[in-house]
Amino acid sequence: MSSVATVHPFSVPCYPASASRPAIDLLVTRARDTQIADERQLVLTDFADSAALHHALSSRLAQARCGLRLELRGDEAFIWPLHAVARQAGLQDDEIVLSHVQGSRLVFCVHCARCQPASPEDTLVCSHCGVHLEVRRHFSQRLGAYLGVCADAEQPFAEVHP
Repeated sequence: MSSVATVHPFSVPCYPASASRPAIDLLVTRARDTQIADERQLVLTDFADSAALHHALSSRLAQARCGLRLELRGDEAFIWPLHAVARQAGLQDDEIVLSHVQGSRLVFCVHCARCQPASPEDTLVCSHCGVHLEVRRHFSQRLGAYLGVCADAEQPFAEVHP
């Protein structure tokens, strides 16, 4: 394995340093950025919920000009579903800037095939099926989630054994 893979495995997202970010045309974020004009940003607090924000972004991108530069700013649970909206609208990866801040992330449970928000901890209990999960360092860009697998193969469904 190369030293690059040791420092940053290819199966997890790599976010650009803030100094290397290009100029953007539209920012989507949880909190308003006072340095950017209001018409150039979509802020979660301006919408009823995440679904309304996703719809607004989709509508805005449907009317956008070619070459639009989009920045998605927030934790992984916030930015990756928005990334999927942008990709469905036809934006390419090099037109989307991901500005990651620490916070929650999504974990995909392989046992019940559902995603759930989670902290950056290495383990959690699936909120859907109750399996104690180990979160692997494998990320699906399609799902926007890390892979969660059973942490104890001897007790996959938290069953009590005599």
